[in-house]
Amino acid sequence: MPVAVSLKKMKQVRLKVFPSCEIKLSAPIGTPDEWITEYLASKTPWIEEKLELFVQTRAVEKEEHFISGSSTRILGRQLTIQVHEARRKQIVREDSVLHVFTPEIDQKKIDNQVNNWWQRTSKQYFQEVVDKMYSIIEKHGVERPAVCVKKMTTLWGSCSRRTQRINLNFYLYKASVPCVEYVILHELAHFLYPYHNKEFYDFITIHMPDWQDRKKQLDYEFVLGI
Repeated sequence: MPVAVSLKKMKQVRLKVFPSCEIKLSAPIGTPDEWITEYLASKTPWIEEKLELFVQTRAVEKEEHFISGSSTRILGRQLTIQVHEARRKQIVREDSVLHVFTPEIDQKKIDNQVNNWWQRTSKQYFQEVVDKMYSIIEKHGVERPAVCVKKMTTLWGSCSRRTQRINLNFYLYKASVPCVEYVILHELAHFLYPYHNKEFYDFITIHMPDWQDRKKQLDYEFVLGI
């Protein structure tokens, strides 16, 4: 298993396995090659477990097309998709079913209809969460950030202090509410603390004491880029 190793100004080693099956190790500058080799060898079972989990989850959840009988998740809840022939386009969520009403017969156009709905609906929800949590940074003089939703393959979210904008992953709408809240708080905190330093994590912990549990759930249950 190839591992991308980078040496940085940091205090602790960070090992990450991505849904793309990329493996990246960040270590403090000066870490001996022998130590890195031994460390990776000790982590091999964990790496294999993560890779297998991503493969299994991707096989279950990846939506090649939105067709009757296929499934998706919205805010952590599994939904079955039902496509109905109709005169006008409409998408309705009812209990555990996502109803897609459409006059289209071309599958690509049906997929576009669902993707457009997902884009609008997820952005509206994310904006509501940002508005709810904005008071955490408002008292520090930070402007209310705008929300942008786009497909990303390696990040759940990012932010731009220059444009005062939070970018959230299109697929984050699959994750449970606690996980979404964690990602949004993480990005809001960056408007005060640009780097992942002690001050940043202390701030997160004060406002979300269980953030590590939420992050763990996000890392283990939801796959980026699907």
